[in-house]
Amino acid sequence: MNLRNSLALVIALAVPYLLLTSHYLSAPPPPPVDLAPYYATINSARALLAEHGAPVQPVEATPAQPVVAPASSGTKDLVIGLAKEIDAKNLAVFAASLRQTTTNCDLVLFVDRPSIDRTLHTIVERFSVDLIPYDPATLQPPQLRKFHASTLRWPLISRELDKRRARNYRGVLFADVRDTAFQSDPFGAMLTTQQVFYGFNGVESRTIGECGWNGGWIRDCFGEAKRRKLASKPIVCSGVSIATFEEGRLYAAQMAEVVSDAQFAPCERNGVDQGVHNVLMHENEVKHAVIVSQRTALVANLQAKVASVDPRSHKVANPRGDVVSVVHQYDRFPNLAAFYYETYARSIPGAVPDASACASYEVRNDVDAFKGRCDLAVSGGAHPADCCVKCQKTPSCRAWTLAGSQCYLKTCSAFGPLARMPGAVSGVKKS
Repeated sequence: MNLRNSLALVIALAVPYLLLTSHYLSAPPPPPVDLAPYYATINSARALLAEHGAPVQPVEATPAQPVVAPASSGTKDLVIGLAKEIDAKNLAVFAASLRQTTTNCDLVLFVDRPSIDRTLHTIVERFSVDLIPYDPATLQPPQLRKFHASTLRWPLISRELDKRRARNYRGVLFADVRDTAFQSDPFGAMLTTQQVFYGFNGVESRTIGECGWNGGWIRDCFGEAKRRKLASKPIVCSGVSIATFEEGRLYAAQMAEVVSDAQFAPCERNGVDQGVHNVLMHENEVKHAVIVSQRTALVANLQAKVASVDPRSHKVANPRGDVVSVVHQYDRFPNLAAFYYETYARSIPGAVPDASACASYEVRNDVDAFKGRCDLAVSGGAHPADCCVKCQKTPSCRAWTLAGSQCYLKTCSAFGPLARMPGAVSGVKKS
């Protein structure tokens, strides 16, 4: 582009701009705006505020509070346990006493048999028990197949709770079926609108470190260092626990994870799940856990020898005078057990053995007459008549001892040294 063309382009662009600017520069200025009315309004508002208003004070910052999640909005509860080799009397006491206190719960029990006899079927139908059979020979992982029932129940329970999560239960109660009875609705008595997991002290006269059983379970499964760390802690019984559903589900998953580990198998034995229970509770592994003393608890672990049994009404109460909701280990009190059998099991044909079954046996109370001798077999039992019937049906059996809801069948033909054992009963066939 040459110089002449460049000048022409500049002039063409500049002329419109100069004309527009000249127009605005030559226009008259706008009239002034009178702001007096606006200031009058503002001053009037200030006067009203000064006369009738109050100064706004700065709000102090509120620190954030921990969020406590509400419990499930569901209204139905769940009772779940394992009933391996369950005796009809014990199942009747458990199911009938529960249904007498509440019908607003599902009752789920695992059984180690594909079918049940007529007596058990009557109990199941009458008290709406949901039985889930399991085959010990097919349990996974394989080491569970040799575990005691109190241990292997946790993987079974954990899986079932996962399946039932969508049912929106309010609470869940875990219980030893063979020696537990109910006096009132445990859920209504103990659960609120907040999430919680209640564990209940067992024997309170000794700590974990002072108890060979509980200390031994922890030492053998978790090491001596863990036993020493928890030595001063109270014993928490694993026989009965109650929780809002999600807390119970998470707890069962923790128990299942520990006992399913391959490294757990060498320490496994009867009762060892209570060692796991105590480690989880005292190490704060259980969400929203609360440990309750037997002196105020609404779950009575009778082996603790803290609760009292009224000899007339057979009601069990804590030292504060509260009639408890759940009675655990009732077999430690023979008169109480007999009352429960008559109250809850007698009406079911075949549930309570006839006392005449022991007519051919000589019986001694509060002793183990065959300790460490002539062992033959062990089978569940809750009454001397149970042991008499089992002994009669077992070849080579001549004697028995009933202790801890177990019939220890013997080949002895005569009493040996009588070792004192409160609550135990021994019998030998009359010659």
